Amino acid sequence: MKDAPAAPTTRRVVLYALMSLDGFADDPGRSEWLVDTGTMIGDFLAETIATQDAVLLGRRTYEMWASYWPTAQALPFADFINSTPKHVFASSPRELEWTQSMRVAEPAAPYVAALKTRSGGDIGIHGSLSLARTLLAADLVDALRIVLAPSLAGHGKKLFGDDDTVHRFELVESERSGGCLLLHYRSRR
Repeated sequence: MKDAPAAPTTRRVVLYALMSLDGFADDPGRSEWLVDTGTMIGDFLAETIATQDAVLLGRRTYEMWASYWPTAQALPFADFINSTPKHVFASSPRELEWTQSMRVAEPAAPYVAALKTRSGGDIGIHGSLSLARTLLAADLVDALRIVLAPSLAGHGKKLFGDDDTVHRFELVESERSGGCLLLHYRSRR
């Protein structure tokens, strides 16, 4: 008797974010509130990207990152982001010169839902807060990996929007790195 074929697996969407105690998020180096990160933050990032083979970026994040990361030496993220396929959500036609970048003109939620059904590793969201909020509202984010900094930013972009739907996550792991908390949650859907 032959074994039954394995059930298809769904790829996970993993949101990695740096966040202040009052819920603001930003890219590394762009904020004054990301302090006291300790030494384990690099391991936390490396563990996050080790399972990812695709990245979702919004247009603004792409524009900021495309001029920085191709020549950056910040390992392991520079090697990862430069060699990983990047799905860039931009409505206007534009040439994407950064290697492994492809423009996506269709709405994010159905595109990502379809991408999750294709074979492959995890799909990362790094930066791109508007895109992250859209995918959270559509219940497409499977895991949160958050670096919670010991600061109140007072202003900036919020990671979590005003979505009135309850989304439940369970804590998988938490660690401390300097004054930061490294938090790993998975969706309870």
